[in-house]
Amino acid sequence: MANRCQLIGLAVWLSTAQVALSSAFAINELGARAQGMGGAFTSIADDASAIFFNPAGIAFQKGLQLEMDELTVIGLFRFFPSDPPAGTAVPANGYSGSVKPHFIPVANMYMTKDLNPKWSVGFGAFTPFGLSANFTNFKDADPTNTKFVGRFAGTRARLESIWIQPTASYRLSENSSLGLGVAVVHTHLLLEQSILNPYDEGRTFGLALAPLVFPGLDPDLAAHSIARFLPEGRSRVAGTSNSPGFSVGYLYKHSASKTNVGLMFRSAVTHHLKGRASFAFTDTGAIKPFLPSPDTISKLFPNQEIRGTFTTPANYVVGVSNSAFWNSTIAFDFQIQDFDRFSSIPLNFSQTQDTATPAERRLFFNFGNSYQLHAGIEKRLKKIRAVRAGYIFDHTPVPDRSVGPLFPDSSRHSFTVGASQRLGNAEITLFYQAMKMLDRKTNVPTNDNQFTNGEYRNFAHLAGFSMRLHFGRDVK
Repeated sequence: MANRCQLIGLAVWLSTAQVALSSAFAINELGARAQGMGGAFTSIADDASAIFFNPAGIAFQKGLQLEMDELTVIGLFRFFPSDPPAGTAVPANGYSGSVKPHFIPVANMYMTKDLNPKWSVGFGAFTPFGLSANFTNFKDADPTNTKFVGRFAGTRARLESIWIQPTASYRLSENSSLGLGVAVVHTHLLLEQSILNPYDEGRTFGLALAPLVFPGLDPDLAAHSIARFLPEGRSRVAGTSNSPGFSVGYLYKHSASKTNVGLMFRSAVTHHLKGRASFAFTDTGAIKPFLPSPDTISKLFPNQEIRGTFTTPANYVVGVSNSAFWNSTIAFDFQIQDFDRFSSIPLNFSQTQDTATPAERRLFFNFGNSYQLHAGIEKRLKKIRAVRAGYIFDHTPVPDRSVGPLFPDSSRHSFTVGASQRLGNAEITLFYQAMKMLDRKTNVPTNDNQFTNGEYRNFAHLAGFSMRLHFGRDVK
């Protein structure tokens, strides 16, 4: 039985089932004032959120600034499968991938202080990568035809990657500065999916069991039958890591033309996860009476310690802005994120003897690079009040073969508005963003047995609030 178990384990865990994350997992909306301008803030960077957008900007800020930003996301994700299994009860409005409760909060905080005319320091805690997606609209014991059809490609994912970043900036000249932040990046990742897909790894599993369950029968025919009789399982992988990262920025201000140019680079971070893998199986499955013991399958998947590795992309941003006209500031940013670093996640298991967990299982994604165009305008109505508007185009890094329940991603257009009001030494800022992801239809033959081919229709509402306290001079 030991050799048979090892064969079963290799067949199941080297299957091509993919797990993915949601919306390419980048978060760029980490400053309420900046996002009112469509995120075109690299060449402005004149509030404490400069620690995220361009650390060189804090060199031009005087006094002590304290800032807290709160972002709320409401994602509306719908999937319409193109060729579900016969008898599947697909909801009239498609499968929903929205989390419950629908509101996903993301909080960030920043502080800056000038030390002398040349040096300024700051501190930030922000989340440039994160996601929350959930297509688990079923219980494991529900009838098969009512469950989410793409569950074997993934059902739930959650990622938080928090940068805790001390920052310093130096005034190179009256008009230019350089900034550097060194961060500890704390990351938590959760991936969940159904396993023993009767159309995919279940058949391979059945082929290994065929001589035991149906001796003397054609193994291929027996495998098809066994795959239908297997209990359905669910795997859950969770881990954390602490890794280093850094960001560097440059800012130049040409006072005669009132034109600013900004550059920012944020490093890629390789996360070495440590955590646990756990498995659960339904009590259904007609194959159980033919197995040596009722817990044969569950013993093949013991809960255990795991390790994993993945890399979040680096960011390259160039921005330009001008404030010479209409008592306004007009800004543009161009941003590249090298998501091609996110090609795969190797998962290393600790219990491999007589189990169905191999030394390594690798999840392939093969992302490409992403780019974003940001444009925005800020109009000052009075000294203490301003309104803003912006536009963003975001090109998806997710290829067709990796689009699925946890990556229902596509390129998107976003429109933003915002406003600020001063109250004493405080400034309150609000913004709203409407994000329309282009409808995307996939038809990848290798995904047929996972039933992730079909149409994805997604929309997201984003809203943000910021409170800024400024001591030492008037709020700008």
